[in-house]
Amino acid sequence: MKLARILLTTSLIIASAASAALAAPVREEHVTGGALDLPWVNGFGVSANMQPLTLDPSHPAYANPSGDHTVGVATSMPSDSGGIVLSATDPAGLSDYDWEAWIFTGDGNSRRGLVVRADPSNGFESNYQFVIQSGMLQLNLRKLVNSMPTTLGSWFTTNLPGGLPAVNTWHKMKVSVVGNQIRCFWDGTEVTTTPIVDSDLTGGWAGVYNFRFDIGSIPFYTDDLLLSTPVTPTAARSWGQIKALYR
Repeated sequence: MKLARILLTTSLIIASAASAALAAPVREEHVTGGALDLPWVNGFGVSANMQPLTLDPSHPAYANPSGDHTVGVATSMPSDSGGIVLSATDPAGLSDYDWEAWIFTGDGNSRRGLVVRADPSNGFESNYQFVIQSGMLQLNLRKLVNSMPTTLGSWFTTNLPGGLPAVNTWHKMKVSVVGNQIRCFWDGTEVTTTPIVDSDLTGGWAGVYNFRFDIGSIPFYTDDLLLSTPVTPTAARSWGQIKALYR
């Protein structure tokens, strides 16, 4: 029995360490010391791109979750230049990954959020987007193929824990893409009750997106953007099942 417990403890430690290693971020953007940690590339043929910003104490986003008061800001183009910004970074060659960030709602006056599998060969005009819509009543998972949109999933924010997000508040968004399955999370709650299946985009970069056609120059603040290798959950076993392995 002692041997069984020792072997079991060792197995659990190894499994836990392996899972932690798999989950370790391979790309991180913390705007360390007020400078961007990663190279960012602008999309949609416009000049707007991710920029670093050190917040003043009077700024509504000042109390950022990391407490360092440095953020990335993706400010949309003027309305006469498209009112859009998409900025992306290379996911270290991965096609399957988790992409998460703290996002600031601001005035809630633009479609903003995260993009995954954005195609660098066409200016990122093909991508998956997990966004909160202007007005903050709805979360959408959208697909753009050569800028042509399709909505893959929609969720009312009033149905989520915490309800309708307030203006000028920080929230956590996360998208997981594995094979042809997409999962979306808001403040730690998965909104996709079952993974959304789509096979059109099999790889691409990760980034942020901010758009409103009739109002331009809207800032979108993000912080602690992490890209990690997704961890596949293992099947749970009872104590009796585990003990039986060592008889």
